[in-house]
Amino acid sequence: MAELIPSTEAAQALAQIHDRRAQVIDASMIPTWYWWLIGCLNVALSAAIESHRPGWVTAAAIVFAVGVLAGTGEVVRRAIRVKVRTELLGVRGAGLIAGFVLVTVAAALAVAFGLEAAGVAYPATWGEATAAVCLVVGGPLLMRALRRIMLDNTAESDR
Repeated sequence: MAELIPSTEAAQALAQIHDRRAQVIDASMIPTWYWWLIGCLNVALSAAIESHRPGWVTAAAIVFAVGVLAGTGEVVRRAIRVKVRTELLGVRGAGLIAGFVLVTVAAALAVAFGLEAAGVAYPATWGEATAAVCLVVGGPLLMRALRRIMLDNTAESDR
């Protein structure tokens, strides 16, 4: 006959499972520094392009490419060792990601085109600065919301 596990041991085992799930989800999140990196690199590249100085454009393009590759490589390296089930995001998570991208792109384009129409210098750079602010502020907020959704969905799958 099977032994009964004391309720305190069962509760501890369940708590360990939930902690491990949270660690896996946390490892899959995009870190805050990455949002800053991408935002700053985009603004720098845009400013260099709008300067119309070939040397600056070349240097900025190289820094942009190396920075994006290195930063993305590090994020992927950290996340590749964990496997998060895609269904944990669900429709709500996918909608949040799509909405975040839509708002960021729309805000950047609206600022850039509006400033261009007003004759302001460097309108694309200002548009990219707007996108950078969206990334720096919204990226970590998006990650927190997605983490909550994934943790909620793991709790629901336990029931």
